[in-house]
Amino acid sequence: MNITALITKQYVTLDAYTGVSVAKKLLQQQDAVVVLDHKKPIGILTAADLAMKPHQLVIDCLLYRPTVNYSDSINTVLNLMRTTGNNVLPVNYQNSFFGIIKQSDILFHLHAYHEKQKVALLAVAHDLRSPIATISMLGTILKADPALNKHQYLIDKLSETCDYAQVLIQDILIIEQSQDEALMLADENLDELVDTCADSLSDKFEIKQLVLTKQLRSNKVIKADRPKLTRAINNILWNSIKFTHPGGVITVSTREAPDGGAQVVVHDTGIGIPKAMQKRIFDKFTKAKRPGTAGEPTTGLGLYLTKMIIESHGGTIRVESDGQSGSQFIVSLPIENHSAAAQ
Repeated sequence: MNITALITKQYVTLDAYTGVSVAKKLLQQQDAVVVLDHKKPIGILTAADLAMKPHQLVIDCLLYRPTVNYSDSINTVLNLMRTTGNNVLPVNYQNSFFGIIKQSDILFHLHAYHEKQKVALLAVAHDLRSPIATISMLGTILKADPALNKHQYLIDKLSETCDYAQVLIQDILIIEQSQDEALMLADENLDELVDTCADSLSDKFEIKQLVLTKQLRSNKVIKADRPKLTRAINNILWNSIKFTHPGGVITVSTREAPDGGAQVVVHDTGIGIPKAMQKRIFDKFTKAKRPGTAGEPTTGLGLYLTKMIIESHGGTIRVESDGQSGSQFIVSLPIENHSAAAQ
């Protein structure tokens, strides 16, 4: 996406040899003015320029600004603005002055574009739920028909694909909706909350023949949105279940953090996370994903959602792994969280 549609061609101009008092009045209402010398643009003037170079004439207050091309990408221009400290830049077309591009216009455009994409994504996700549920129901009917026994493998694959799609849609809806939702904070006993999370996944531990151990000793009460934090902790536990072979051990513990806060630690004896993947596992739709040890599918959204929820509580999450012999996820949470309550 380039900046062409965002270039401002309707701008205020000022003669280079005008006194700065006139420029100051104009800049009270404008982000920037284009300075002319014999009707030819020679630069852009902002209020910051006047503060940095307090001279009597406009031409003496001009600062150097790099020029961008009208077909440059938005990312290229934003990076140039960031590195040079300019929020307005001149735009050239065929080596001639074409207009100006403002950081505020780019950011407004990106925000509007993001909101438009979000609405479209939510609409598609909602619309897909019904047909996928119908396909899943038809798969269940087919599976019950003895005449189709020889096709059971394909029918099972159909059901697995539908289940994966439903999980993916649910994750998308939760992520997009959660960004606009305020946290509903209440006092929660962290040990009790984590204990409930672990118990809710007991069937998954049993199916995969994993040993669960608990060391819940934080004795801390935190401010938390219970449904959201429960989902985050469940995601971490489910992640460990997926990547641990039968007979493995998963330990969930709580403890006081060094700063006086609280920590939740989930340690497993699974296959570990390669170093190259560790920085990307919390990314949205991350490519650092792989099926579980029993072929469990991964959407690439679970740990992103987990990180988003934990950070909305004022906390942090990090992973430790040697890439071979298990992983350890460490969640740190504050005891008092007034800032999150205000969001």
